[in-house]
Amino acid sequence: MKIFSSFLNRLKRKSTQRFIPEIDALRFFAIIPVLLLHFGTAMLDENSLYNRETIDQTNTLRKLILNGGNGVILFFAISGFILALPFIGKKIEDLRFKSYFIRRLIRIEPPYIIAITLFLFVHIILNIKSISFLWERYFASFFYLHNIIYEQWSYILPVAWSLEIEVQFYLLMPIFLYLICLFGNQLWRYAIYICMFVFFILVDVLPGIMDLSDYMYAFIPGIAAADFYKSKLLKKNMIWDFVFMISLVIFFVYGVSGTLKGLLLFLIITSSLNLVLLRKLLSNNIVVIIGGMCYSLYLLHYPLYFLLTKIFTNKLNAFGNYEFDYVFQGLIIIPTSIALISIYYLLIEKPFMGLSKKTKNGSSFGQIISNIKIFKRNDP
Repeated sequence: MKIFSSFLNRLKRKSTQRFIPEIDALRFFAIIPVLLLHFGTAMLDENSLYNRETIDQTNTLRKLILNGGNGVILFFAISGFILALPFIGKKIEDLRFKSYFIRRLIRIEPPYIIAITLFLFVHIILNIKSISFLWERYFASFFYLHNIIYEQWSYILPVAWSLEIEVQFYLLMPIFLYLICLFGNQLWRYAIYICMFVFFILVDVLPGIMDLSDYMYAFIPGIAAADFYKSKLLKKNMIWDFVFMISLVIFFVYGVSGTLKGLLLFLIITSSLNLVLLRKLLSNNIVVIIGGMCYSLYLLHYPLYFLLTKIFTNKLNAFGNYEFDYVFQGLIIIPTSIALISIYYLLIEKPFMGLSKKTKNGSSFGQIISNIKIFKRNDP
């Protein structure tokens, strides 16, 4: 028991002034539906007992699970909140983006590059596609251009499509912030948010290409929620517990779109920060830890599911019923995957996460490298 408790403590993020436990809890609610969706897909693709096309069209549980893709949309809104929060309310002359870009680079790039390089070699070993085909897709994914060049998900790592959208947002975020900071009045800023939201709902800037303009409607509610959070107008109240639960259920259970989806994203984030009854649930160690390691989970879960289901799914058909077998196999394979991925999180993601938090304005690349333990020299 002590070993397990010690392991959980190692998985926890170190608290900082910027750390908001509820946001990691939101990441938990975003990643779990994605894990359930992709596990179901892997199981159906590899299981000889069930026909995926039939299950997709007729099974109620599967139709509900397919809404798990909305977890990615919630991730986009969370990114909008987190990235905008430090800059909201600042004057234009006070905006500094050097450390912002360096932190983003350190935070997301190493785990991503290591993951796609690992899966490049897996694809080479599988020998399904030619080396030239794989290298072309690898470099397109490396530079976050696979969606734009090939107009489809990354062949090397399919879930990387959303990371390409995120990176486009990171690059354009300063432009949005300059626009927002032009207005000192919060009401004017909300008018800007609404205009931007409506524009991106109605206009596809690059038709036929999966790009930021297709998903900007999800980032904007997060930015607006950050602005609202900074105003400190709301107090914790039980009403927000009900708003949170109802908004979350509608968002994931029903196929909402457009304006309603944006409103729900805003309400989910805003209410999560003002909970009373559910606060203990959102600050639960398991919820916060899984939410905190969601980047590693997102990077690795998809190919790992296909590997594990290829090996085990036909051996674990204990009931001969899709719903029961899905739950039974999911209770085995999903926790096993999380446990395996936690090793990657500890060894790869968490060290770079810590390093990104140490980065300050004016830090040189040499200073950043010197902070990495493996580059430090111990004098005899």
